[in-house]
Amino acid sequence: MIITLSQDDRIEHPALFDQMFQSRAVVFHERLGWDVVVENGHEMDRYDEEADPVYLLAVDDDQRVRGSLRLLATTGPTMLQSEFKHFFDDDVDVAAPTIWECTRFCVPPVLGRTEQDEGIVSAELLIGLCELCLVSGIEFVVGVYDTPMTRIYSRIGWSPEVLARARPEIGNISAGIWEATPAALSTMRQRLIARMTRQRVMVT
Repeated sequence: MIITLSQDDRIEHPALFDQMFQSRAVVFHERLGWDVVVENGHEMDRYDEEADPVYLLAVDDDQRVRGSLRLLATTGPTMLQSEFKHFFDDDVDVAAPTIWECTRFCVPPVLGRTEQDEGIVSAELLIGLCELCLVSGIEFVVGVYDTPMTRIYSRIGWSPEVLARARPEIGNISAGIWEATPAALSTMRQRLIARMTRQRVMVT
């Protein structure tokens, strides 16, 4: 199940936010070794505290967070305009009311969860993101991603248009833009159903 939360929900749903920030610490600090601030096992930055982010969380029936992502309006401060700007020689400053930035895409490793399971969570998050865009008037999503993730996005059915590639010394990183369309949503849903069907067949 995908749920959407805002800053106003932090008081009402503290357990979900705790799990999300703890998962981010595991993925971005422990697993990927990013230079992020972790306090008391939680990874948070200034956008979580000072901006007005929207969060999408994939949760199971027991309200355990399986994955999450964060959205920021590009009409306000974004990571692409600041932290990531020096990654690229090309201009990647994109700002419009109908364009939002996706950051902190996080699917944490869980004991017993397979790579196939993680792929399903990733697909569910992107489907939820596209659904949110279509009902909210968001036409495009921008973000920075590891270039090898292109294969994953293609497999899920929602690939970005490349805006710029990072300088070699930065790493194999790209900035891209995803167009939210009913066709993209339909493709992702169909592929997720097919993937889950194959997984059930393999289990049985």
